[in-house]
Amino acid sequence: MHTHRTSWLAIVLLLLFGAAAALLTACDLDSVQPTPLPETPADTPEPLPDATPIATEPVDGTPPAPSVITMTIWTTEAFSPTQTITSGQILLDQVALFEAAHPDVRLEFIVKKPYGKGGILDFLLTTQAVVPALLPDLVFLDVDELGSAVQAGVAQPLNDLVPPQLTADLYPFAQEAGTFGGQLYALQFQANLDHLAYNTGRLTIPPRSWPGVLSSAGPYIFPAGGQAGLVNDDFFIQYLAVRPWPAPNADEPFLQEDGLTAVLQYYQDGVTRGVFPADVVGYHTTDDCWRDYLAGEAILTHVSAHRYLTDGDQRPGTAMAPIPAINGPGAAISRGWSLALIATEATRQSLAVEFMIQLMSPESVGTWNLAADYLPTRQAALESWDEEDSYTRFADQLLQTARPRPRIVNYTQVAAALQTAVENVITGAATPEEAAAQAIEATQ
Repeated sequence: MHTHRTSWLAIVLLLLFGAAAALLTACDLDSVQPTPLPETPADTPEPLPDATPIATEPVDGTPPAPSVITMTIWTTEAFSPTQTITSGQILLDQVALFEAAHPDVRLEFIVKKPYGKGGILDFLLTTQAVVPALLPDLVFLDVDELGSAVQAGVAQPLNDLVPPQLTADLYPFAQEAGTFGGQLYALQFQANLDHLAYNTGRLTIPPRSWPGVLSSAGPYIFPAGGQAGLVNDDFFIQYLAVRPWPAPNADEPFLQEDGLTAVLQYYQDGVTRGVFPADVVGYHTTDDCWRDYLAGEAILTHVSAHRYLTDGDQRPGTAMAPIPAINGPGAAISRGWSLALIATEATRQSLAVEFMIQLMSPESVGTWNLAADYLPTRQAALESWDEEDSYTRFADQLLQTARPRPRIVNYTQVAAALQTAVENVITGAATPEEAAAQAIEATQ
């Protein structure tokens, strides 16, 4: 009986202990459940306006790479930095100098055709119309194509960006060539022009005017044949000596019958007297003339400054002089290439203009032109040449009086009509009066 009661008591105690254990276990489980976190908002709030973010470096301790500005320059082979030729090396050194001074800037030169479809001007106008964001910051452009770039609004004015002392140091023709509507739009980088060369063994003193030419012995050759059906600059040298341009009356047409007749009469007289060869219309460039002059087929010839400088070793017994015009030396017609600003954003403009000014420094542009056999457009740049050299002094005289090619609205039409007139007079197909009248009628 006692055994039975003891067993019963043990069972009751065991049940009581089990219930207590279960209750304690439940309390322990509730105590380890994570406390719910508040919901994270979908958008992270912006920092306060005056809060300064704390810069952190990458885990490996390497500082972040600085951003690089790439300045794009459209150019031609002649103005491309390269180690192949001396003038290219000079540009390459200037690029290295600029990038060393601006570690966060890279200059990228993109070479394009100089003219025509796919040429620099064509690309400028097309890119501006379609994807202006791809326009370059700077461009090398023929001075005769500057007007189109300015009219299209793609070239930017430089008046407030270029030091006035630089502009003042440009030869007058270079200032005129880069100026439109009173604003400077480009810095002419190099120049070329034609002048007279003569054989000192057969001619002691060169002629200085038409009477001197017509009374001298020939042959005297010049590119009367024109290029691509257009009259050469050598005709404009003669015509502008007779008929200054721009005319006082802005509405007055470029071609004036009396002046045009006078130049054509000079051409006819030269052929008639045997001074100009009858086949002078077969010469289309001054290089054609220079070739035959070196071969001994002429006593006097027109030659470009570039060719004269390039062939220095091939011209013994040769001296130079201005091209004779109606009453004395004619003003040479300058040609050349310029640097124009395209960038419109302030930072890029500042960098582009700084590089332009560096390239146009007297030492840089003077050294480049000397190496490339072209004439500089800054007076201080020519001073870096050998001042004792006779050609340096002669070039300075030419550059002081040179003029850019006349700006005529219908230039191609006028130049074509003038070339026809020249050929008709020299071949005897028309008198100077008839040819002049026909040229004027063809341009009206």
